[in-house]
Amino acid sequence: MSFKWVILGAGDIAVKFNDAIRRIDGAEVIGVGSRSAERGAAFAEKHGIPHSGSYAEMLALRPDAAYVAATTDAHADLTRLCIEAGIPVLCEKAMFTTSAEAEEVFALAKERGVFSMEAMWSRFLPSIVEMKRQLDAGAVGQVKHFEIAIGWEAYSGPGSRFYLKELGGGAAYDLFVYCYELAEFFLGVPEKVENVAVHWASTGVDETETVTLRYLWGLATLTASIGVRLDERTVIMGDKGQLRMLRPHFGSDFVLRRPDGSEEHWQDDKTENGFVYEAEEVMRCVREKLLESPTVPHDLTIRCAKVFDMINASK
Repeated sequence: MSFKWVILGAGDIAVKFNDAIRRIDGAEVIGVGSRSAERGAAFAEKHGIPHSGSYAEMLALRPDAAYVAATTDAHADLTRLCIEAGIPVLCEKAMFTTSAEAEEVFALAKERGVFSMEAMWSRFLPSIVEMKRQLDAGAVGQVKHFEIAIGWEAYSGPGSRFYLKELGGGAAYDLFVYCYELAEFFLGVPEKVENVAVHWASTGVDETETVTLRYLWGLATLTASIGVRLDERTVIMGDKGQLRMLRPHFGSDFVLRRPDGSEEHWQDDKTENGFVYEAEEVMRCVREKLLESPTVPHDLTIRCAKVFDMINASK
């Protein structure tokens, strides 16, 4: 029996997710919901989706799962709407803007027995998984330092969602969420979050932030920006070498550098749409009647949201 999805939101990211579902045997998108009936209908027609309408109408189709692809400001409300309807939900990152929001909605999901997961697709990419495997196998020895930087110059003109606070704009929800949740994937839960430094845009959103995580072995430095193009990378430095990956949230390859100057390169040449892996994880979890994914658990999303709290409190 086919696993049926609905997509809530009809923007660019919904296009990529719809393409991912088409690549999975035994899965299909049966509906797309939008605040604009016209936009939803146009999306459905263009992508061969049989139904369109309001968010509630799409959930009334009783799909096996819903994917929330709306702007960040709507993520918590739409996730809650899915849970209240008893529909398993995969919500785009950042799933929540505050830890209170995260704790409340996840508590509701557990109370209702409904699966829910943040769409941190990078944690499933083959390159990320392999880099983690090599790290755990001792490829760089004892970790001494970690750096991750993700940033680009977002459109800042009129109507830019990146710079509008009311649409959930800012670097934290779009980019820092990757920095933190990838750092935890590689390193585990930090002992402490400290040294939160933020530059605020004139519109009131966080444009750039640097956050330091303290571990028993040393420090991890996380930087995100929507105001400047950073040298996007993840570097894990140990006493026996370094693991380096460019554009880590999209990472397709990485390099292991040893103290003697030799290098070993790993390349993912198979992935065509990285959203496939997170969708397959949701399908697996729903079929196994799990309430959360072990790869992107609720506690991870809550801890990241607590850092959002710190970022916002620093203003």
